Amino acid sequence: MHGEKAGEHASDDRPHDQPSSAATKKPLLDRLHLPDWVATNLRSSRSRRVWLRCWIASWAAYVILLPNASLKELGNAAFFAFLASFMAPANLPVQFFLFVLTTMILGMCLGWALGAAAMKAALASRNQLLLKQSLLREAQSAAGLANPDALFQADIFAGKFLDTASSIIFAVFLGFGCFLFALMRSYTPKLLLTSIFGTIALDIFCSYGALFPFPQYTLMNSLLESVACYIGIGVICILFIFPETLNHATLVSTSALIGRLKDIVELQHQILNASPDDLAEGTPLASKVQGLRVAVLAHIQQMMSSLSFIGAEFSWGKWNADDITGLKEPLVLLVNRAAALHTFAKLAGHRYSREPDQSLSREDSISSSAPSSAAEDAHGFTGDTPLLRQLRQKHHTAESAYSVRMHDVMHVIEESTADLRSACSDGLRATKTVLDSINTRRYASKGVKDSDQHLVDFDAALERLRTALEEFKTSRRLQLLHPFGSVLEDARTSEPLRLQPSAIPLRSLYVSFVFATNLVVLTDAIIGLMEYVQLTAHKRRKNRLWAPGGLRALGRAIMSRGDTSDQAAGEDHAPQPDEEVKEEEGPYRRDPDSRPPTNTLQRIANGLHSLYKWTKTPEALFCFRYVIISIALYIPAVVRTSANFIYVNKGLWSLIMAQTTLNIFVSDQIFNYFTRLLGTFIGAVLGLLSWYIGDAKSNGSPYGSAATVAVFLVPLVFLRLFSPPQYLSGVMLGGATYILVQGYSWIDGHLHIAGNPGLGWEVAWRRFVNVIIGCAASFVVMMLPPKSGRKAVRLRNASNISTLSFLYSDIMAVWISSASARHAHGSMTELLPNARKKFLRLATQLQAIKTQTAIAKWEGSIRGAWPSEEYMRLANVQTDMMSSLALLASALAQIDPAMRAGFLQRTMAVNPNFISDVMATFSLVSQALRTGEPLPQPFHQNLLDRLHYHGTVGRHTFAGNDDNAKDSVHKNHLDQIANYEFMFYATAICAVFQIVDGLNELHEITARLCGEIPLQGWTKWRAEYDQTHVMKM
Repeated sequence: MHGEKAGEHASDDRPHDQPSSAATKKPLLDRLHLPDWVATNLRSSRSRRVWLRCWIASWAAYVILLPNASLKELGNAAFFAFLASFMAPANLPVQFFLFVLTTMILGMCLGWALGAAAMKAALASRNQLLLKQSLLREAQSAAGLANPDALFQADIFAGKFLDTASSIIFAVFLGFGCFLFALMRSYTPKLLLTSIFGTIALDIFCSYGALFPFPQYTLMNSLLESVACYIGIGVICILFIFPETLNHATLVSTSALIGRLKDIVELQHQILNASPDDLAEGTPLASKVQGLRVAVLAHIQQMMSSLSFIGAEFSWGKWNADDITGLKEPLVLLVNRAAALHTFAKLAGHRYSREPDQSLSREDSISSSAPSSAAEDAHGFTGDTPLLRQLRQKHHTAESAYSVRMHDVMHVIEESTADLRSACSDGLRATKTVLDSINTRRYASKGVKDSDQHLVDFDAALERLRTALEEFKTSRRLQLLHPFGSVLEDARTSEPLRLQPSAIPLRSLYVSFVFATNLVVLTDAIIGLMEYVQLTAHKRRKNRLWAPGGLRALGRAIMSRGDTSDQAAGEDHAPQPDEEVKEEEGPYRRDPDSRPPTNTLQRIANGLHSLYKWTKTPEALFCFRYVIISIALYIPAVVRTSANFIYVNKGLWSLIMAQTTLNIFVSDQIFNYFTRLLGTFIGAVLGLLSWYIGDAKSNGSPYGSAATVAVFLVPLVFLRLFSPPQYLSGVMLGGATYILVQGYSWIDGHLHIAGNPGLGWEVAWRRFVNVIIGCAASFVVMMLPPKSGRKAVRLRNASNISTLSFLYSDIMAVWISSASARHAHGSMTELLPNARKKFLRLATQLQAIKTQTAIAKWEGSIRGAWPSEEYMRLANVQTDMMSSLALLASALAQIDPAMRAGFLQRTMAVNPNFISDVMATFSLVSQALRTGEPLPQPFHQNLLDRLHYHGTVGRHTFAGNDDNAKDSVHKNHLDQIANYEFMFYATAICAVFQIVDGLNELHEITARLCGEIPLQGWTKWRAEYDQTHVMKM
């Protein structure tokens, strides 16, 4: 089921590719200065095909309202087919589309079932004698009228048959059902449509069902029939208009991801030809590197979420669901290693890599613009100490003398890695070509020779990559040592350098090794991916029909907590970092107030205590608010004096709007108020324009109405499909308002029902007012009591820092284990697969925090300005530290355990006292953010200073530290520099440097956020002490 032309070039589906440099005139899209997400999708042929398909489906869902026969059959909720086309567009493969619509129908059926049960119980609670008397009086008053049914129907919606006991029963069922749907919305956001439409169905049943004095279980018929019509339209459009399976869509996404990875590899040429100043934080090139890294991490997360559903479909092609799912592990590894490439740019652009005067001027400009705080002398403690300034000065002097500064060796790195980088790029290009060939030749009988040639070229590219990697390992990597020949020679013969190893200027060599090792492990990952593609492509040479596989993964995907994409509907369902922390701390955490329960009574009491603690969580408060606001807005619909007013003016919209705008945190809710009210206003304006242009002053012209809706749907459908997640809630509400204005106006003009809403303007103002009422009601409930999104941001940062500390401790535990004990502590090879999943999960959490930080600004500045820049910087530093930890784990996995154990006693980074300092700093920073308590000023120290202090003391106090032993260790160290595995050892040291540098900044930011408890005279005394205790190096 694939409408792609055989041989269509994959670049059509790569909208981010740059236009040809040969063009003498910029394309129209470039000259319009459109947002990237607009221009990207307008350029993409695949996006245009999906756009056209969804436009046709939505337009057809509206057209079925126009004939009187179908309108009468569908009833007063006929517009719901049109609305469903906007809520769940036909932009998915058919099985996935049916699954999404099934969740919608499941919710409606659950709401229907609860409503029917409520109606059954409510009717049983009525006083039958009073009910019969009321019905008799109504029959007598309608006697002799031409249309007694109309009078009876009007009296029903006027509330003449309301009963207090019956209304209370409906309220109880409404509260219970809303509580269940709120739990679903909080804990299983993948079922968001089930929750929303289940709530809508229950609202309809309880609000209108209470008005009826007799069983009316078919209230949902019109709604479900309309949705069924749209399901049919959507399935037909998906099957016959540019059809696509999830198998095909996933391969398209995989191809695009590989293209982005190729872009990252090719970007390294530009990085290696740049100066360290061009790589400093905030420069265009550094921002581009960071942007590509974020893009591939987001891409792999999105692709992994779709893999959960791929086994639930029929597909025609060469590869089955298991074959495509098998790409997951090599792709995750490849993405992780490609994302780690930016660590070289970070190190090369670090202030230590730049000239002292240039880095100082840049730091001065940054510090002058930094906000002041109570802890203003924090910079003095987290900045360079006299020891570090002394080290820096010596190194810069030595690097200048030997011409081994960072900008002196960049061209050497570029030349030595050129062949390997080119082979990596060619390998990724060949992989992309093979996947595109497999994906676009599912039905083509021709092109078999081309496919075979693609495989031949692929095999050749893989062999070239293996050859280039082997050549780099054996010879080309040694070119990195050429600029340091005189340095290493003098280090062997010069007495001052032999006695002071720390004075040897090897920092730029270590940074060079970082790039080399990153490239090597990236190449290994590319080879792993290519070998899997090679094996599968040669095994699957013919197209065939593949049946669905197991559905367990589908169930796990449904029940999983949300990710950042769930915020598209205005929800804050980012993974909870506390869950990760509890998982790590679980075996060791104790309740300081009680021991574990030992008998049945204690277990029951402990369970009740856990339930009580749950009632204080944001999710529980959200559920309680959801119930309160639902019942509060339900009451006017069942009061005799207001029931008719609520029905005629569609007060049900206020109830639905209050429920959908209610969020867990204040910031999310205020942000959604802005986007949804703006969307509602724009949707109402577009609805009025569409109605009055197409239908003029009549009750509606089918031809004019169909034509105008077709035009207005073009931009609306585009926005629905491609808007960024943060705008999507407003877009969806704007589209819903447009649909309600257009749909209700047509129904009012062509179908006589009780309480017709009117035409055009009458519908628009009612809709807008109801939205405002619903928003106002949810605002009132939100404030009882409010849950600050800002506090959630702070707590999530604290939890993520704890997660970073656990990752650090896991990696260090493997590093410090001796060669003989490595099996007892677990090897790095065993640690990596589990750590890789944790890194991806943490990356998702950090991206969610950045989104939440941006939204938290909407809480306003009533008590004072919120330092959003500090929190955003906090998240960015954690992201860099996570990459450094991944680099450390990857580097240690390549080092021989015996070599690693041999270097343990001489490696400053694993000094027990230094590890204690690092873990204590992690804990202190996390606790300060979690509790909001200030930090003690004396603890505010530079960890790099502690690293050199512990390392120097360790060298001076090492047992057997005689002159011969020193000389032997020194020579052994110099001999090992040319060793292949020493590159990874050097990379591990650089990774620790970056981790510590990031932890210093976390400490500094936390001090500015939470404050510091001063120790009188500490600053002056510490400065005096440092000046009089300069360490000999």
